[in-house]
Amino acid sequence: MHLALLHEGRPALLRVEGPAKAPVALFFHPFPLHADAWEEMLMACAASGLCAAAIDAPGFGGTPPLGQPLSMDRLADLGAAALDALGARRAAIVGCSMGGYAAMAFARNFPERMAAATLIATKATADTPEAKQNRERQASLALEKGAQAVVAEFAPKLVAPDAPDPVRRRVEELASRATAQGIADALRGMAQRPDSTADLPRWKVPTLVIAGEQDQLMPRTEMERIASSVPGARLEVIRGTGHLPFLENPPAVAPLLVAHLLARRAS
Repeated sequence: MHLALLHEGRPALLRVEGPAKAPVALFFHPFPLHADAWEEMLMACAASGLCAAAIDAPGFGGTPPLGQPLSMDRLADLGAAALDALGARRAAIVGCSMGGYAAMAFARNFPERMAAATLIATKATADTPEAKQNRERQASLALEKGAQAVVAEFAPKLVAPDAPDPVRRRVEELASRATAQGIADALRGMAQRPDSTADLPRWKVPTLVIAGEQDQLMPRTEMERIASSVPGARLEVIRGTGHLPFLENPPAVAPLLVAHLLARRAS
């Protein structure tokens, strides 16, 4: 089901699957997709007895854009508001790519509300000057020529080079609900995010790190650095997948994710 919530007077859409009052897993989606990208993960969590919720970031899916840079802190605040709407004090936090940046901001701002973490195809380091420049180029391109101009450039790199056509079509369909303003806001917000590397050794929750073997956007070294920095973290590499391993090969990722979350609940 979908729930509408208000955050700082603005509406946002939250997808929720699974039993009410169960332990919550909160998902932050990758750029430029929306909450439905987590479909199989949400259903797998719900089938295991968890309440799985995924928020549409402003400008994506069913949440209207901000019209200003979408900082990762603001996205983390939206996640906290989603937990409030669900009546959840704490949750396992799951984030991929941009969603991973939001998860790290959540850990920094709401450490007492994070019960476990899963980081997928993301990095703790800040953008280089060159990366910031490219994000601004893409933000301007979206506002000048529309969302599709950026999606056409970005989407092919989201999956493995030999990803099957149905996977590519699904990614394109999910990205088609991104607005030009949302794309620009998110790109500018990601460019402003701080380096989270120094925060990771202070994490005290069970952490799973997942990388795609053929990721065209995120160097494996970034994921290895996260896994080696968070005490007790475990790294899993999903063969044959790119930047979206949970979407490209759900049967490989869902059992890893669910087992990690259930182990946290048991403990």
